[in-house]
Amino acid sequence: MTSQPAELDISKAAIRGTAWRYVAMFTGKLMVFLSTVVLARLLTKDDFGLVGYAVTVIAFLEGVSDLGVTAAVIYFPDEKRRISTAFWVNQVTGLLFFIGIWFAAPSIADFFKDERVVDVSRTLALTFPLLSLGYIHESVLLKRLSFKRSFIPSFLRSVAKGVASIGFAFGGFGAWSLIYGQLAGNLVASVSYWLVTPWKPEFAFDFKMAYELLKYGVAFIVGELLAITLLNLDYLLVGRYLSSEQMGVYTLAFRLPDLLILEFARTLSNVLFPIYSQVREQSAESGMARAFFLATRYISILTIPMGIGLALVAEPFIVVFFGEKWLDAVPVVQGIAVYATILSIVHNISSVYWAEGRPQILTWIGLTRLTLLFPTLFWAVTVTGSIVVVGWAQAAMALVSALINIFVASRLIKLPMLEIARALRPATLAGAVMAGIVFGIMQLLGDSLPEWLLLTVTVSVGGLSYLSMLWFVERDIVVSAKDKLLSAIGRA
Repeated sequence: MTSQPAELDISKAAIRGTAWRYVAMFTGKLMVFLSTVVLARLLTKDDFGLVGYAVTVIAFLEGVSDLGVTAAVIYFPDEKRRISTAFWVNQVTGLLFFIGIWFAAPSIADFFKDERVVDVSRTLALTFPLLSLGYIHESVLLKRLSFKRSFIPSFLRSVAKGVASIGFAFGGFGAWSLIYGQLAGNLVASVSYWLVTPWKPEFAFDFKMAYELLKYGVAFIVGELLAITLLNLDYLLVGRYLSSEQMGVYTLAFRLPDLLILEFARTLSNVLFPIYSQVREQSAESGMARAFFLATRYISILTIPMGIGLALVAEPFIVVFFGEKWLDAVPVVQGIAVYATILSIVHNISSVYWAEGRPQILTWIGLTRLTLLFPTLFWAVTVTGSIVVVGWAQAAMALVSALINIFVASRLIKLPMLEIARALRPATLAGAVMAGIVFGIMQLLGDSLPEWLLLTVTVSVGGLSYLSMLWFVERDIVVSAKDKLLSAIGRA
């Protein structure tokens, strides 16, 4: 009997890929977190507001810098001439974006009403040519599921970025520390990709292939640009209409859920896109449905307790790590933690659209969400003038957007919404029990324990209660996750 090629194991491949990329990401974010702690204790809230402007500019720079060409490389068949064409397209667009941002810097500063943003934007414009050198190399590794190799540049970028940020902070560079660290990390990563990728660009350019790449990429990047706008709309409005001190507090508050929750979801989505693409080629629609079901289940198991836990222990966490002067960030962290948890659960849906060759769906969903989000946040900023209301408005709109996204995805891959709800059930039940226990501890011991001890107790007891309840509700999931994790690590 002739054996058929085994289909890709979505769980093991995703675990291996996410493990390598998450270790690299978490290492860097740990360094960024340490640098944030240093900056938060060295800078005033007004100074820290400049970092908020920088973060907003960085997000737009990184999000649109490749015009979706890297995603197109993963989507289309693996051909040397096409990949080399993509590389040279990226070099041209990187240079053009650098020039565009340089001349647009005064307008960006006028928007934020802060002349310091001119120098920040022009300096960060170097991000474009630096990243364009390594974008295609990274895509080649992802397309071939070489997550272990892609770990090295990501890891080195993380370390370089964190070390440089901390070094500049101690050197007295203040808010510029994160900016210089960002550039240092990008340079190190691009050089590293050239060293570890078994591919080098040829002096070849095919205009027809370039058109195909850009055609797919434009559809992709429109959705990405909308996603970036949605992700940074709050920063834009807070930076425009509120004070730099409020911008500083909001920036710090957003960074914690972003580090713990959203970065995990983004990392897994990067891993799932090439995996979903292979599932599409190997399986019928049922294969994609099962892959999405498993991904949603395991994502929720990890992100729901992180989000609930952070919302509950936000006050002792802020006091222990950043000091009492940042207590204003506590209620904002709580709202953004809920927002991040909701988005993390549906974040991998975008990978389904990309793999199915339907990135335009992201555009329509993004436009729908923008239509709802903009007036809501505009009201929160201009009428209430409260960053707390902004945070919770984000959470409310994230819930509406998530329901729309789940409905559309369920129709596309023919997975009933009840099945998606079943995927979320174990984490939701265990998370509810954990929330009740942690809330009770906070009420009983919140005033009698020092903040560091209260944080230690709540995190320890909360984590143990969550795992215990998960074991009680869905023991098979815990055992299966353990087996897949050990198997994936053993083959990594």
